[in-house]
Amino acid sequence: MKQLLLLGFIGFSTTFFAQKDMTKRIVQIKGNDTTVIVINERMDKMDSILTEEMKTIYGSDSMFTRVEVYMDSTMKGEDGPFSSDSIKVKIGNMKIVILGDRNGNAKGEKRMIIDERVIIQEDNQALVLDSDDFNSEKTDCESKTNNSVWSGFGINANGFLTSENKLATGSELGFLELDPAKSLGIQLNLFEKRFPIIKGYLGVTTGLGFQWNRYALKNNVDITSSNDTIFGVENATKNYTKNTLSSVYLQAPLLLQINTNKDPNESWTISAGVVGGIRIGGMQKTKWEVEGNKNKNKTKDDFNFRPFSASLMALIGYGDWNLYMTYNLTDVFNEESALSLRGVNAGILLSF
Repeated sequence: MKQLLLLGFIGFSTTFFAQKDMTKRIVQIKGNDTTVIVINERMDKMDSILTEEMKTIYGSDSMFTRVEVYMDSTMKGEDGPFSSDSIKVKIGNMKIVILGDRNGNAKGEKRMIIDERVIIQEDNQALVLDSDDFNSEKTDCESKTNNSVWSGFGINANGFLTSENKLATGSELGFLELDPAKSLGIQLNLFEKRFPIIKGYLGVTTGLGFQWNRYALKNNVDITSSNDTIFGVENATKNYTKNTLSSVYLQAPLLLQINTNKDPNESWTISAGVVGGIRIGGMQKTKWEVEGNKNKNKTKDDFNFRPFSASLMALIGYGDWNLYMTYNLTDVFNEESALSLRGVNAGILLSF
């Protein structure tokens, strides 16, 4: 019977308040104190607020200890400072929040708030409930602080550095001389896990992703490998219009991440760390024309790309857009199989 009275009261309040203009207000709850902030010059319309202590909902025969009604969306808190049970109802533009006892006591006190916005503050943390929360199934307060730094899609320019950490020139590279405009790489990072250290501002990030490195060769050569050596053989019968050497690595990072804001849409992100990789493929692609007929060829081989890689990564960005740079700590190719070359790339990453 008491449950029916509660629902009837909510329905009556909805009908009554819908007939009048809504006044924008903020209700802030800190411990047992409730503060109402009215944002309107017309104080005579202060009729859309209702804050009161509600009686415990339970049956005399102890068959009912708690009643929860969900309309439009459901909120279920996890362990933490905001773990108390709550009921959220949205009817039209009016939002109703019924807060349960923070200790989960079935006979504890409840509060009903009918308002535009609700702020619950406990233990120096704040949970804000507004229109987005009523329309979303995401209820964990951490869902709004997931500043992604690894998961996403990126594109970058590739290059080689010599053992003296200088950008390798054509004369130094020989048959591996690159066309910088066409030497591109792609990152596809599918998984990310962040371990917070200081709330949403400092944490450690790891994950899993793929890195495609494409090196566009200027020379008209076929790349071959023999034992631990690779070399280029000039092809006098074909004039290649495309000649690329590529590698694919499965990667996992370990990054220290700093955010300036818990809201990922308004946060600057700085991150740096180490990325390890395992080679999962290599290929040379060539294209040429003979009497107007287009031809192409693919040769799959490891081409003595190093089976394991390690690189330093630095990233800076705002919101979902990030600039990043990586520097290989290991040679691109196996030791003594080719020139001692370190890979370096720089690009842009769109997080998701």
